[in-house]
Parts: sequence; C-alpha cells; structure tokens
Amino acid sequence: MADNKDDLSLSKQIKGYVEALRENLTQEQKERFLELTLEVETLGAKVGSAASKSDFDPINKRLSEISEQFNQMVKDNKANQEVIDNYIAKESSRKVEKKSFDDGWHDAVSNEIEKKSAEIKNFQTDRNAKIEFKLDLKTMTLSSVTGDTVQAYGNRQGIVPSQKSNFRDLIPTTPSPTGSYVTYRETNSVQSPGIQTEGSAKTDMNYAFTEVKAVSKYIAGKTTFSKQLMFALPFLTTTLPRTLIRDFYKKENDYFYTTAAAAATGSDYVAGATVDAEELLFLIANQIDANFEASYSLVRAREWARILMTKPQDYSIPGGVTIDPQTGFTKFAGTPLIAASWAAQDKVLIFDRDIMERVETESLRVEFSYENNDNFEKNMVTARVECFEELNILRPDGIIYHDFGNS
Repeated sequence: MADNKDDLSLSKQIKGYVEALRENLTQEQKERFLELTLEVETLGAKVGSAASKSDFDPINKRLSEISEQFNQMVKDNKANQEVIDNYIAKESSRKVEKKSFDDGWHDAVSNEIEKKSAEIKNFQTDRNAKIEFKLDLKTMTLSSVTGDTVQAYGNRQGIVPSQKSNFRDLIPTTPSPTGSYVTYRETNSVQSPGIQTEGSAKTDMNYAFTEVKAVSKYIAGKTTFSKQLMFALPFLTTTLPRTLIRDFYKKENDYFYTTAAAAATGSDYVAGATVDAEELLFLIANQIDANFEASYSLVRAREWARILMTKPQDYSIPGGVTIDPQTGFTKFAGTPLIAASWAAQDKVLIFDRDIMERVETESLRVEFSYENNDNFEKNMVTARVECFEELNILRPDGIIYHDFGNS
C-alpha cells in the first residue's frame, strides 16, 4: 500500500510539473511571439518609406533574422509538446471512459427491454398484448448548463476603417538626422536680363535668399493595457498596431493639410466662373501661369462628386476628365482630383509636389514597453506610436487654397 501511495504522490507531482511546464512554455512563447510580431509591424512600416537600397537592406536583413527565430520557436515547441502530449495521452488512458449520448440511449433502451422481457414473451404468443416502454431520459435545455456554453470566435474584428489616402504619399520624404533641416528660399522679384547694345554695360541681376528652417516635431500617442487582457484577447497583439498607425495617419494628415493650407499664397482668382468645375479649371490655369505644376487637387468626397456631376444647360465637364486605371485617381484636365476625408469641406488645395517635402528624423514606429512607470509591478503594457518629422514648404506660392463657397 505504501508503494501505491508513493506512486500516486509521484504521479501527482509529475502531472503538476508537466502542467507548469506547459503553462510556462505558453507564457514565454506568447511574450516572445508578441515582441517579434510587433517588430515585424514596425519594420513593415519602414519598408514603405525606404528611399534607397541602403535603407532597405538592413530592414530586409532583420526580417530574415526574425523569420529564423520564428522557425526555431516552431521546432522548440514541437519538441517540448511531444513530451507533454505523450504524458497526457498516458494519463488520459487511465481515466474512466465517458459514454456518448448514443451509448446512453442504447443502454437505457436495453435496460428497459430486459425489464420488460416477460411482456415481450407474452407479446410473441398474444398479439393483443401491449408493451409499454418508458425511458427515463431527461429533456435538457440551456438551463441545464451551469456557466457559459462553448463560444465560437471570429478571426476578424470590426475596427474603424483607415483613411483611403495619406498626405505623406503625395510628397517626397527627405531625412534629417539632427532634427532640424534648413533650405533657402529665393525672395527677390524675378530678374530680367537686358538686351546689350554694342559697347554698353550688361544689366545687373541681383538675387536674395532667406533661410527656411524646418524643426522636427513628434506626432505621437500611447495606450496602456494589462498583460491579462493581452492573453484574454489574443488578436490584440496584431490589431493594436494597426489601430495605432491608423490614428497616427489621421493626425498627420490633418497637421500637414492644415499647415499647407495656412501657408498657401498662390493665386485663387476665379472671376467669371459660374460652377465649381469652372473654378477648378481657373485654379489649375493659375498654377500653370505661375510656372508651377498642378500636381494634385485635394477635396472632400462630396465636392469631388459635385464637380464630376456638373452639367447645367450651358456647361458640361470637359472631355479631359479621366480615371487612371492604375491609381484610381480622377484626373481633371490632367491634374489628379483626390477625394480625401481629411480635406476641408467646400475647399480645394492645389499644390506642386516639388515645392513641399516631409522631413523625417525618426521614422514611424510602434513600440511596446513593460517598464513604463509601474508597468512591471502592475503587469501593464504601454504601446506607443510616433514619428519625429515636419513638413517643409520651399515655396508657399506654389500652393493654392480656394473656397468654393458652397454649403
């Protein structure tokens, strides 16, 4: 008996060790998987802004290293899980076999038939005899269940959609490792050479430049959640970076658009125009007259629709309106007319993309910290999204900001 008790005690200890091992492996792997997944999300964002092969190569190298780590995690997990599974299989074989509903039904019928064996024999000789079967099976409903029933969970979440286009995608990006970036803007009036006559002096031409300094700012935000929530909602580790980046772009779009609109000094003269489509044509013409490119026209979706549906009796939109099959942009007289949810209502922003740039000191990133304030003590996690950047406008006269004046 003593040996049996010792074996039972040892079995319980081993079972406890196995469960602890499985739990520890699960916890450690989940945390490591979380760290690597988040790093992949951040590197993915960097790939989009990589300007050259030298920028892309270290990102590609790190992604390859992470891929190897994922493969090793899979191998380690298979090796450890095999030991755990073998033990659990042996333990399971010792448990009392559970009967299915069909087995229970069969047993109940068999028992009842045995009880009624005399009546069955009687029925075989007397066809007028009756046999009554009464199966003592309870009718079960949801009220028979204590606690929650089994739930099915979808692998998709109904998150708020991202904006369809971003301002940063429309302008070039230039790096600034110091956090400040200086350009020089020509400020004198246009000089005109003269026609030299024989023996006369050439016309003097004087040029003046003014320093324009763009100082990077952090566009950033953070959120804090518990580690318990991270395990209770497994999708959080992949969905949260998406929502953080989505909301970052919303703020960045608003900041860049507002900054460009406030700086605009290009001509918005549209005298004589009777509808928005005509005004837009005048504005594009103004940009061309000033020797700038009308690279993009940014409007709200309702304004975009109003321009395209313009067909009063004396006017219809020009045949130059096309839809680019590659970008999906509507081109109005050759200028992409972009419907952006972050543009101001009843306004249009037209600009030359060569006179505006995004200065980046630290690229967009999402990072998680277990040691912010008392996170370690309280098992909390802080996630942050940020980018150290600024919008540099080389020439404000290359931007037109116009009010259509519609309600």
